[in-house]
Amino acid sequence: MTWLGAILLAVVAGAAEIFPVSGSGHFYILEKLVGLELSAADRTAYLAVLNAGAALALLIFYHRQVGEMLAHALVGIGLVRPTSRQRGVPLPRRQLQLLLLSGLPMLAALLLSRTWRYVEGHEAVLAFVCGLEALSGVAIYFSGRGARGKRDFRQMTASDGLLLGMSQLPAVFPGLSRSGIVLSAAFLRGLSYPTAVEQVGLMGIPVYLAAAVYRWFTAKSLGAVGISTAQGLAGLAISAIAGLVALRTLTEHAAYRKATGFAYWCWGAALIAGILFLIAA
Repeated sequence: MTWLGAILLAVVAGAAEIFPVSGSGHFYILEKLVGLELSAADRTAYLAVLNAGAALALLIFYHRQVGEMLAHALVGIGLVRPTSRQRGVPLPRRQLQLLLLSGLPMLAALLLSRTWRYVEGHEAVLAFVCGLEALSGVAIYFSGRGARGKRDFRQMTASDGLLLGMSQLPAVFPGLSRSGIVLSAAFLRGLSYPTAVEQVGLMGIPVYLAAAVYRWFTAKSLGAVGISTAQGLAGLAISAIAGLVALRTLTEHAAYRKATGFAYWCWGAALIAGILFLIAA
């Protein structure tokens, strides 16, 4: 992989992992646009690096919430004494409970792993990206238009956590946005924009970490990885920075309640992927 290609992929796919568009879908589109000829091992390894970058960006951006959830987890298992007694369930504990519930369906992602690898390794992957980006745009557009929810974390239920966790399973396929699908599900459940965006971000931390580990070991099984350590570290840092910028933008965007604009982005990406597929065919 060239340095220019590594940087471009880190910037574009790193931001796309956070926005309600598909990071892996944009990876394949950009790879074709700039004429990169990556091996299956190199492609999978660099996707793992970008997944790790997205997780790092989310950890930095939501460090306060993550720290508070960890503190309540230590209190819950008796390793730390509570500093004060509060009436009702504290917000960090509620967020931790919802995060654990939403993580349960992740186990089902293992059942989709073979199909996921088949799609990513297929010659017609851009056709899949085209169709799934268009589908992501439809979901974001219609759920965002009708979103008038006002529910926050304290009003979320166990069924909300499980449903949001299940909604991110299809996003293992390139072109289908995880954050876009989960945001759509959150809007349909009546969550407010700020709550939906934060919940999607917190849910993304374990998902991206798991995806990074899985893809890295998958890359090793596919053959020798030609990405240097320097390129990997640079990709991690650049994708994390791009993710932080995307998180700031998405948070401000959500505050103005204009999520439907990302649907046009998805449709534009679908159009480009379709054109590239037709040219290659």
